Amino acid sequence: AMDGAKAEEVEQERAAFLKICRAFQGYAADAAEEVHRWERMFERLPPAHQSLLAHHRDKHVEAYRCVGRNDKFLSDMLATYMGDDVPPHLRVPPAEKTDGVSRALHRVAPVDVEKVRYVLKNLARDWSAEAAGEREQSHGPIIRELTARHPPPGPDRDVYSPRVLVPGAGLGRLVMEIARRGYQAEGNEFSYYMLLTSSYILNHASRANEWIIHPWVHSNCNHQSDADQLAAVHIPDVPACDAIVDGARVGGSMSMCAGDFVECYGDEQNFGAWDAVCTCFFIDTAHNVVEYLETIASCLRPGGTWINFGPLLYHWAEGAGYVGDGEELSVEMSLDDVCAAANSVGLRIETREMAEARYTSDARSMLQTVYNCALLVAVKVGDEGKGEGESKAKASP
Repeated sequence: AMDGAKAEEVEQERAAFLKICRAFQGYAADAAEEVHRWERMFERLPPAHQSLLAHHRDKHVEAYRCVGRNDKFLSDMLATYMGDDVPPHLRVPPAEKTDGVSRALHRVAPVDVEKVRYVLKNLARDWSAEAAGEREQSHGPIIRELTARHPPPGPDRDVYSPRVLVPGAGLGRLVMEIARRGYQAEGNEFSYYMLLTSSYILNHASRANEWIIHPWVHSNCNHQSDADQLAAVHIPDVPACDAIVDGARVGGSMSMCAGDFVECYGDEQNFGAWDAVCTCFFIDTAHNVVEYLETIASCLRPGGTWINFGPLLYHWAEGAGYVGDGEELSVEMSLDDVCAAANSVGLRIETREMAEARYTSDARSMLQTVYNCALLVAVKVGDEGKGEGESKAKASP
């Protein structure tokens, strides 16, 4: 039997999960409401201006179609979590068929509307051919450092495949790219928005470019043409099933673990259990980065490697009252502080370089956000100094 505190935690977890389900289910109504606003604005123009921009009527019709396609993708995704085979706490309830009045009462909070649209942009970033260049900017350096320091086993070598942990795995592309190169890769993710979506794209895609989404349709700003705004993006460019099969040939494997990074990996069974920890646009999601660094250090075996790529856009810095009424803890540190803290917990920084990278950007947009990211490579200091390659104790069973 669950004690009161545990039961309350389960209850809160379920409430958070249902809120996210409702945000996905409310996507179409919210997005259509935005297109409807464009229509209202258009009708207020003088007739001469309306005729000048007459093609906007077609654009609005097409925008509704794009919203419909996005909604179909999200609905099909949620449907896979409605069956009796799904654990009760992760089961998605059917969407409520609501009339306008009750819909107005149950409006999805703007912050949650935005998160669903962010998922669509993340799908384009992680799983479309168009974003290969953007992925290369951040995944490229991580994979190069990983393969240089912990070479994966070749196809005919019956040797140990290094274990690689990817916290903040998001929609799972980096985990898959590491697994397909012959590593035992595990992703960790906290957000149900990401977990529901990554599980769907990793487990249910049977062929390349199976689905069509329109990630840029929701804003009229900074487009060179209407076609750019309405552009279709095909996902996934590579179905995970194919990549995992390729990886398995060389000893690779892939798994995902749901939950808070510190809670999931701060325990004894993870002490010294990992050869590498790769963090991409992740460490700034911490309430307290030092806690993340301690967890990374405890996970790594002596001689293991932490590879980080990303900015320091602290996720909780604006977080007062973001969740409930309490003020969220957020300790923001400079990159110098992060490196000093890493060294003090036993992660000896050997590489510190800066490199530019975009994140979920529409390559054709007139507004581009470019991060000047830190590439950090650190070695876990151990009793034996720096480990000689993979530890001998870990030969394949």
